[in-house]
Amino acid sequence: MAEYPLPEIVARLQAAPAWQRKHEIAVLAKSGMNLAPVIAGRPVLLGDDTAVIPLGDEKLLLASELIYPPLVAANPYLAGRAAVLANVNDVYAMGGEPLALVNTVLAPNTAVAAEILRGLHDGCARYGLALVGGHLTATGDVSSVAACILGRAQQVLSSFQARPGDTLLHVVKLQGQFHPQFPFWDCSAHLSDAELRRDLRLLPQIAELGWCDTARDISMAGLIGSALMILELSAVGAQLDLERIPQPEAARERYFDWLLGFPSYGFILSVRPAVVTPVQQLFAAHALSCAAIGHVTAERQVYLCRGDERALLRDLERDSFMGLQS
Repeated sequence: MAEYPLPEIVARLQAAPAWQRKHEIAVLAKSGMNLAPVIAGRPVLLGDDTAVIPLGDEKLLLASELIYPPLVAANPYLAGRAAVLANVNDVYAMGGEPLALVNTVLAPNTAVAAEILRGLHDGCARYGLALVGGHLTATGDVSSVAACILGRAQQVLSSFQARPGDTLLHVVKLQGQFHPQFPFWDCSAHLSDAELRRDLRLLPQIAELGWCDTARDISMAGLIGSALMILELSAVGAQLDLERIPQPEAARERYFDWLLGFPSYGFILSVRPAVVTPVQQLFAAHALSCAAIGHVTAERQVYLCRGDERALLRDLERDSFMGLQS
């Protein structure tokens, strides 16, 4: 692990552009928008990786993702694939199974649009996902791609269920490499379609076994930012131990990208202590890292620890991350 002073790590995380963009979500609360709209007589809490909509004995999962604009401009095909990957991860992070995807593509010409659509098509094929429609404008001034996914779940993994005393687990595949231009950890391209789907299905498996009720996909806010989102929505705090966060050799020279980057396979789980070992063993059996990196506290302060050092990262009681919890 890179030996940056702990105060510098805190400062650089707080100043990260991806973290600053998360503050924009607070516009939902400030606009007076209902953060728990009611469908079929039951509230749908905003803030999870997907919306959870009850339908009979199942839950429908609905989510959307807009892809980072510089990536779309640099590599339209990869952006199309990323739109699928990001949405699929959201559904699996909720303990669900993806069903179908629609997209919205804006491009300056049909050639760029075709590359985005080719990426969307190939991404859906990789996950066995139906691409069922969308919207295309090929006469725009910029390139943009967004996608919306529909999934279903029996038992939901939520960001609202972390409890004091829980162990925070960081799940990731350490075999991979960073994109040369962007903080994206590609740890899935070398896997077959069957291997990739098998690894993702471990999330609904632990949900249905009753081993976990709280999880989140590691998003563009990175490992620690994604943990903050769980902690804020669950109205709790945590101590996170930097020395327990595994870091592959291929990421040694990009320490902050490792803390802030988006992995193609990466999740945060909040797990009751009694089932930490079986959860870790399940992931380890598939060559996936599942490291205990901290624990949840009742106090709503989040600390970074390293050896005997400790520094306040965020006081969620006074300074929310997304603005979705008071």
